[in-house]
Amino acid sequence: MLVAAVGVSSAGVPFVAGVLQQPREVLILGALVPALVADGEAWRLLTSMFLHSGFSHLAVNMISLYFLGSFAEIQFGRARFFALYFVSGIAGGLANLYFGSFDAPVVGASGAIFGLLGGVFGYTIRQGTFTLQNPIIAQLLILTAINLFLGATIPNISNTAHVGGLVGGLVYGWLFAPTVYSRKKLVATSPFAVAFGLEAALLGLWYLYLA
Repeated sequence: MLVAAVGVSSAGVPFVAGVLQQPREVLILGALVPALVADGEAWRLLTSMFLHSGFSHLAVNMISLYFLGSFAEIQFGRARFFALYFVSGIAGGLANLYFGSFDAPVVGASGAIFGLLGGVFGYTIRQGTFTLQNPIIAQLLILTAINLFLGATIPNISNTAHVGGLVGGLVYGWLFAPTVYSRKKLVATSPFAVAFGLEAALLGLWYLYLA
């Protein structure tokens, strides 16, 4: 809705049209474009997570987020869920910086949503409960494989960001597994600090050697 409102004011796009097809003029302001990140616009790693190329793109991601997010929030708690979401979304963006097209814009929450899957996998691996005998794990693995296949075969989908988000979520899920039931604030927040520190280091390396 906010993107549509900005489209009305900055691009003259009717509000309804902005909801159904988010204006390109607005998307480009926050899309992840590695060439622009190289010019210092690192904040695009964050803003691109909240933009979508159209209503169908938004609807598919929000339906996925509703089901996976509800499960992850119940399992990990609200604060860890939000941390997992942001860490995974940024991880997907970093993967796109390293392995995606330098000039092509990328938008969407898919990397963060794949990270929710990765978070469950990382958590269960650390806890020793990652097994195909667990019907939830089996179903999530099938869902992951199907979505990665679709991402590899449908044009204009960044499977690079999907894999990056999945890996980022897996690492973070593995890190926070021992802290899920901790009531100590420092212990609970340390996995986020470690994961975010790793991402900051990867961004720094990209700027130094690849940008």
